[in-house]
Amino acid sequence: MHNDIQQLKLVNGWLLDQVSARFPCGERKYTMVEYNDPIIGPILTTYSISKFDDFFNNLTVRGGGDCPEMVITGLKVALEESPNNSFILVLTDASAKDYKDEDLKKHVYSLINTKQSKIFFLITGLCAGRTDPKFLIYRDIASLSFGHVFDISLSELNKVFYYLDFTLSRPVNSSIRLFSGDYNAKNHSVIFSVADNYTALILTTDGMIRSLLVTDPHSSGANPKTMISEPWGSMYLVENPVIGSWELHVSGDGNYSIRVEGFKVKNISSTEHCSECHSNATCEENFGIKECSCNEGFIGDGFACSDIDECAYPWSNNCPDICLNSVGSYMCQCQKGYTKNMDNKCVDIDECSDPKLYRCQSLANCSNNEDNSSCSCKSNVTGDGFKCKNEECATSLCDQGLECLNKKGSYRCSDPCSSYTTLNEPWRSTSTSHGDNCDSKTNGWYRFTGSGGIRIPESCVHDNKCGTKASLWINGSHPSPNEGIVTFTACAQRDGNCCLLSSTVQVKACLDGYHVYKLNGTPTCPAAYCTDPTSGNNPCSCAKDEECKKVDGVEGCYCKDGQDVQRLEDLDFKLQCNTHDIEMSFRTCQLKSLHAKNIYFSDDHCIGIKDQHNTSMISITSPLQEAKCRARLYTNGTHAIYWNTMYVQLEPQKIIVRNSELQLNFSCSYALDLSIMTSVRPIQSSMSFHIDGAGEFKAHMAVYKDQSYLSTYEEKEVVLSTSSTLYVEVFLEGLKSSNFVTVMKTCYATPGRHVNDPIKYYIIKERCPNKEDATIKVLENGVSPRGRFSLKMFKFVGEHNLVYLHCEINLCDSKRQMCKPSCSGPQSRRALNDDRIFILEFGPIVCNDFFQFSLALRRHTSWPLLTPLIFLWLIHLVV
Repeated sequence: MHNDIQQLKLVNGWLLDQVSARFPCGERKYTMVEYNDPIIGPILTTYSISKFDDFFNNLTVRGGGDCPEMVITGLKVALEESPNNSFILVLTDASAKDYKDEDLKKHVYSLINTKQSKIFFLITGLCAGRTDPKFLIYRDIASLSFGHVFDISLSELNKVFYYLDFTLSRPVNSSIRLFSGDYNAKNHSVIFSVADNYTALILTTDGMIRSLLVTDPHSSGANPKTMISEPWGSMYLVENPVIGSWELHVSGDGNYSIRVEGFKVKNISSTEHCSECHSNATCEENFGIKECSCNEGFIGDGFACSDIDECAYPWSNNCPDICLNSVGSYMCQCQKGYTKNMDNKCVDIDECSDPKLYRCQSLANCSNNEDNSSCSCKSNVTGDGFKCKNEECATSLCDQGLECLNKKGSYRCSDPCSSYTTLNEPWRSTSTSHGDNCDSKTNGWYRFTGSGGIRIPESCVHDNKCGTKASLWINGSHPSPNEGIVTFTACAQRDGNCCLLSSTVQVKACLDGYHVYKLNGTPTCPAAYCTDPTSGNNPCSCAKDEECKKVDGVEGCYCKDGQDVQRLEDLDFKLQCNTHDIEMSFRTCQLKSLHAKNIYFSDDHCIGIKDQHNTSMISITSPLQEAKCRARLYTNGTHAIYWNTMYVQLEPQKIIVRNSELQLNFSCSYALDLSIMTSVRPIQSSMSFHIDGAGEFKAHMAVYKDQSYLSTYEEKEVVLSTSSTLYVEVFLEGLKSSNFVTVMKTCYATPGRHVNDPIKYYIIKERCPNKEDATIKVLENGVSPRGRFSLKMFKFVGEHNLVYLHCEINLCDSKRQMCKPSCSGPQSRRALNDDRIFILEFGPIVCNDFFQFSLALRRHTSWPLLTPLIFLWLIHLVV
């Protein structure tokens, strides 16, 4: 509440400055009516602007908590205390409690007719809806008094006063009321007559006006000058209007009004000699009267004009950042790192696109930040962004279980289980004694075989074993196949310390039950890597669904249920078309019986690994991204089809084949209209076969708290007022290919949950926004995997407080179709086959028009009542 009070005081200071500058001569009377519901008064009066300003700035507000308020009673007192032709502003965040008091209303209506005062209501909140009689009485009073009702937030008070400044600067009895109309129809045409000579017509509107066309007696467009234009109201100026019949064509939503006034003179400064005008004023003659008017950028009565400090108040300039006042004008500047665009907005300077400001090295990426830029080395490159060096394998580029190998200007991924050197020396066994063998030159991947053992020991080995002096063992347990490549410490005992000497060893478990080791020499010489002789006695390392047995004289792991296979087409497999990827799974034991050495895709990034949750299965995964793992993407207008080929590498010495590998083609189709398909159909052949599957993309809808689209509403029911803006996004999960974009075909709101509710308010129709609602902004549609739009919150007419959002969306292949709707001219062509539509839903959103303040206040206070301009502020404050 402290910020709200400061805003009120700031506006009050500006208003008093404006009155003093425009009317430097004459006596002014300032009146304040203190409003303490249900007691009105006392009434405070002063002729000193400084005393009134000091008194107002020292006001403290306490108490409150009830709604509605005795607003009409407070207005009656203001009318009684004000002189004729007063201008009364009523600020309230509450509906009228005393709207049923017929005697009170008659008295107020009589005072308005007698005193010809204008009543302007500034509404910042209500206790009931805008169709409730407690609110409608405000519109009745505004219409009778030739005033207006403005539905605003407290932060917009400054804009309202800037809006009203043009009217407040005119002398009393200088205007004639020509036309007043209040409507709730969408479109309306009215005729009013200009029967006298006026210097200007002022057209003032409130409510949601979409368009306003003014036609003069010659049936031509008058092209009025826009003084101010806001969602809650606008003011237009027509200079030197001709006498005759004028016509207005207005289009709006909900309740709106329009008033037309004709002004006889421009200001109070008439003169016989133009030489009396100030040097910064202009002398004009209208209908035989000479007037002095301060030039633009100056304020005063025409005889004395002073510079307007446009930078003193935020609403006096349109600077996006820094305002610098100058005589008769002002200049806008941007903070360091920003520059002005064509719309006079400060935008961040993109140092990355300016050759003069670019400072990153050629192997670095430039990232433009809010006020500067930063450099970072590209993928596969190391350095600080200013000095980068090609080391492709410095970061993890290969999938789990693969080793990255640097090449000049590139890299490749290698499976250690497919490329190693065999070591089969019997002296490596821990059962052997002294020797001078040394592995100082063993660098690379190795596999141990033979009678000495096939694995390095996992516990301390005494020195002078394994045919060497420093006997190396690994500190840890060997990994399983699903763990990929694991790093261990290799230790050697000296002086009773089991790990006095050490080096680094990498280990990977291969599909056939053996391990391979990446050795990097030895910490000393003679030193060698030992083998555990007991590991060589067990030729099998079988999974739970396997058994160790001999087949054709060869001992190994085979399927317990006897489902061993000799042909690729006999494999048991499982194809899963997931949201993010396609996964093929096989039984490990069947691959072993087929003598499969490895399964992989052709780019050697992607290989088969054991399932982490089911080690008896080998899985290979292809992401839903074109070209990743050599995947291929096809579309037929209704579906996206991802196709890939899997290769099964065989051990040549274990099976006689004409090729060293077999291949398996598979694909998954995803409906672009998001319809779900669940069929799985295998097609087999002798050496290769293809598997078809179907999957679905997952779509979501979310409502965000602001235009940054970063923070969503997480509640089951979102409660918003009609002054709030809905920021809506639809997006797809799993869609990574740049080909496809999201097209919002139809988005609409209903008061009930059901998608076929007979009451529908269309936001987007035929891919284009509803042109009758100026608050609708479509930010993204048909250009990316997401769609975004925003609009002002609303409430359905009647006893409907809930709003549900529904969107029908399609996917569009941007390489083959025009996906972005063309909404400025003829409607865009159909982007996709719309036989099946997927509908997203969000809601409910609860519409709540009750605006609450949050500071504990004890006294309801009013704002100044100025004479001849009276202001009454009735503030409903809620603890």
